[in-house]
Amino acid sequence: MLKKTIEILVVFRDIKREEVFKNKYKIGINSFARDRKLGFDKIMTMMIKKSNKSIQNSITDTQLDLGEYVTISNSAYTQARAKLNYTAFKEFAKDVSQARVSCLYGVLNNIAIDSSISNKNKSKENNLIAYDERTLAVEHLQHCNKDDLTLMDRGYPSFELFASAYNKTNIFCRLRRNVFSKAKFLFDAHSEKKDVILEINAPKYLKERLRSENIPTKMKIRFVQVILDNGTVEVLCTNITDNERLKTSEFKELYALRWGIETYFDLIKNRLSLENFTGQSALAVKQDFFATIFLTNYESILTYDINDDLKESTKDNKYVQKVNKAVSFNVIKHKVFDLLYLDNPIDEILEQMEKLFLTNTIVIRPNRKSKPRLDKDIHKSTIATNSINHLKRKKKNVGN
Repeated sequence: MLKKTIEILVVFRDIKREEVFKNKYKIGINSFARDRKLGFDKIMTMMIKKSNKSIQNSITDTQLDLGEYVTISNSAYTQARAKLNYTAFKEFAKDVSQARVSCLYGVLNNIAIDSSISNKNKSKENNLIAYDERTLAVEHLQHCNKDDLTLMDRGYPSFELFASAYNKTNIFCRLRRNVFSKAKFLFDAHSEKKDVILEINAPKYLKERLRSENIPTKMKIRFVQVILDNGTVEVLCTNITDNERLKTSEFKELYALRWGIETYFDLIKNRLSLENFTGQSALAVKQDFFATIFLTNYESILTYDINDDLKESTKDNKYVQKVNKAVSFNVIKHKVFDLLYLDNPIDEILEQMEKLFLTNTIVIRPNRKSKPRLDKDIHKSTIATNSINHLKRKKKNVGN
C-alpha cells in the first residue's frame, strides 16, 4: 500500500506543473506566463498550507522554508492568487458574501467525495433556486451509486429527496416530528410497532414534475424507532425496505456512524480554521474552501495505512489508538513544500512523517454517552454562549 500511496502523492505533486492543468485553471490568458517569484505551482502549494498567521508572515515562512531569500509583498501575493481559479483545488481533490457549504463525506474512509460552496440563492435558467441543504444534498446524490448508503440528519428528509434517490442510490435519515405525519406515532417510546413500511404520497406541487420524470408519486418508505442509550427516541427512515438487506438491529449502529460527519465539520471549521479566510473576495473564499477540503483528503490518504496498523497493534489494549489529527495536519503543513513543490524523494519524506505521526497518538473510546437533546422550543438556546466559550478556552488550531 505504501507504493500506491507514493504513486498518488507523485501524481498530486506533478499535476500542478503540467501546462494543460495550469492553462485550464488560471484566470486570464497571460496569467503565470513568466517564471516569476509566485508561479502557479507555488501559489497552489502556499494556499494548501494556509496559515493562521498574517499573510506577510506566512509568505516569509514559505521563503524561509524554501531557502529563497527574495522579497515578496502582501500585495504581490494577493495579485498572484487572483490569477488562480478556485476550481483547480476542486479538480485537484476530486460572488459569495453569504454562502452555504455542503459535503458528501465518506465516514468509513474519511474522504470528502463531493463538496460545494454556493450562494444561498442562485439563478438557473432564469429561475431562482433556493440553495438550502436539501437542494445541495440532491446534487450530491449524483456522486452515489446503487451500493452506497448515504446518511443524513433530520434537516434532509422529504419526499423530493426520496424521489431523487429513486432507483439510483440508498438513503438513511433521521426524521423530524413534523415530516411524514403518518410516521409520527413512532416517536412514542411505547409504540407497539418499531419497524414499519408506509406508503407516502408526493405533495401536490411535485406530482407533475415527478410524472414527467417517470418517478412514482407514491413511494414506500421504511421507518424504524431507535431508543438511544440516553433514552432519546429517534425515528430513522430509509428507502431500503428489505429487512434481510438491512436488519432492524443494524439501524442504531448505522445512525452512530453519522457522528463522523459532525467531527469532520468540526475539523475543517475549528481545527483548520476554515472561516479564517485569507482574502475577502468570492474567489479567495472559494480557494480557501477547496484547498481545505483537498488538505483533509490528503491527510486521510497519508494516515490510512498507519491507522490500520495502529488498530491491529493495539487491538488487545483497553482502547485502540489512531493518529492525532492535530499532529498529522501540523506535520503535513510543515512538509507540504517537500511533498508537493520540491523534488525530494517522497518515500524518505513519508518515513520521516510516519515517525512524527506516531509520537502522540490518541485512543478511540467507542460507545461514549451523550446528553439528551434539549427541546429548543422549551429550553433557552445556549449555542451563542457555548461558541464564545469554545473560542476563548477550547479552540485548538493546527499547522500555524
